Amino acid sequence: MITDDTLREGMQTPGMAFTIEEKLKLAMLISEAGIKRALVSYPVAHISEYEVTEKIIKNRYFDETFGLGRTIKEDIDRIYSTGANISLHLPFKIDDINILKENVRYASKKGKKLEIGIVDIDQYNIHDLIKICNDMEESGANILQIPDTKGVTSPEKYGKIIKILRRSIKTEIEIHCHNDAGYSVMNAYEGLKSGADYIDTTLFGTGERNGISDSMVISKMLNDRKIEDIDMNKLKIAYDYMVNLILKKIGNEFFMDNYPLYGKNTSIHTAGTHASFGNIFKGKNYSVNAYTGRSMIKNILIENKINFDESKLNMIVNKIKDYSSETGRALELKDIVKISGEVN
Repeated sequence: MITDDTLREGMQTPGMAFTIEEKLKLAMLISEAGIKRALVSYPVAHISEYEVTEKIIKNRYFDETFGLGRTIKEDIDRIYSTGANISLHLPFKIDDINILKENVRYASKKGKKLEIGIVDIDQYNIHDLIKICNDMEESGANILQIPDTKGVTSPEKYGKIIKILRRSIKTEIEIHCHNDAGYSVMNAYEGLKSGADYIDTTLFGTGERNGISDSMVISKMLNDRKIEDIDMNKLKIAYDYMVNLILKKIGNEFFMDNYPLYGKNTSIHTAGTHASFGNIFKGKNYSVNAYTGRSMIKNILIENKINFDESKLNMIVNKIKDYSSETGRALELKDIVKISGEVN
């Protein structure tokens, strides 16, 4: 089954940002195509993410709606208060598995479906990966997401990992395949063959750097195998709306920039969590919207020799997030300079 991630992962597309109204329109069109499951937001990132989650749930667009956060109690409580199911990602580097297990147990008692993402599986050998999955399963996770976060795992290796995990755990498995090397659809196919229950997709394969598996391609694959019943004509209507947003906010160059291996999007980060882990993600270019974090803005200000008051950095970040959410666009350097000057 497809899990649409356009409203959350799509927000991490270099140069992209959505207003609340645009997200609601996308949610409606995607649901009308027959997609029943969606990860729609990162509620702790900004108030707009919180509000849009509440509205999507109120409108009952999807049978299952998830919000994403870190494996900490603050994020768990924030997601839960929207009414959404809870999706959590583990840290990129695990320092204390016992704290994570405690927080997963805390989330499991909320009475919502609980999904845990084992971030960047490429860093683990298979024995360590099985151990982490078993720990999360025993702590109360209903679904384990197995992401190829850097988009570098070969289809053969990815399929083998999913096959081994399918034999090792009882929980449902969700796959999330990035497209930096052009492997995302092949990895999704191999993951499906190997026993995965859900495949994350986005319209036009949008997302962090070069994005993830494309919704239309995966829908066709699942329809042909009688696994899904997606209305392709209605899905095209969602694509028509999305392409207009891309052209308005980014322009035609998006389609070249987003090409795997060749396009410059390979080295551009939007997610604040990615910018905080420069030892893992090597790109030094950033796209700034409501998902931007403190570390990213601080790096941009320092790299561009922009003077700022460290004690006012949170105010700068919050104003940047507000501006992006209200206008529905990613900020340029001149916008960041202007906002930092107004705060300082």
